[in-house]
Order: sequence, then C-alpha cells, then structure tokens
Amino acid sequence: MKKYVTALLYTAICASFSNMSVAESLRCNTKLAQVGDTKAEVIDKCGDPVMTDNFCQPVAATTQPQGIQNGNNNVQNNIAIATCENIDIWTYNPGKGKFMTHLYFARGQLQSIRYGNRVK
Repeated sequence: MKKYVTALLYTAICASFSNMSVAESLRCNTKLAQVGDTKAEVIDKCGDPVMTDNFCQPVAATTQPQGIQNGNNNVQNNIAIATCENIDIWTYNPGKGKFMTHLYFARGQLQSIRYGNRVK
C-alpha cells in the first residue's frame, strides 16, 4: 500500500510540474513559433496561414468626466467609452494526424496558441 501511495504522489507531482513547463508553440519544420513572436517572425518560420480571421475583443470600459457649468454649480457627468482590441486569428494545418492550430495575435504579437480538431 505504501508503494502505491508513493507512486501516486510521485505521479501527481510530475504532472503538476509538466503542466507548468508546457509552453505554447507551433513547430514549423525545424523552427518554432511561440508566444511573443511578431507576425513577420511567424510568417518567416511557418509561411502563410491557410486561413485568417479577426474580431474585436471588448476591453474594460473607461469613463471620462464631462463637466457642465451652470452658474455656480459644476455638474459632472461620466460618459462610458466601450473600446475593443483587434484580434487576428491565423490558422495553420500542420498535416494529417496533427491538430489544426490557431494563432491569436494582438498588437502585432502572438498572444496565444490553441489547438483545434485533428486533421484527417
């Protein structure tokens, strides 16, 4: 029983460390595209994507005070300004048996990599 508990504990520890060390990346032949790369670096490493898309991701709304003076009274109204950040999504097909790979760019830099369905 003690060996079983020790093995289980060892497995849990190794699994937690392996999750911490996993870096998001896309292997393109001998090169590796990873978070922080610019669009130009990704194209240099991986070539053109098979598909591109984009959307505007909402960013926290900000308020700007707008003062209106009425005689001696200073009335202040806050105006909410909703903004968004343009996100570009590039899709790469790494080949049969591998997973479709979606690269998310913001401000010209690769922010995250997500994997889709397995290519048949």
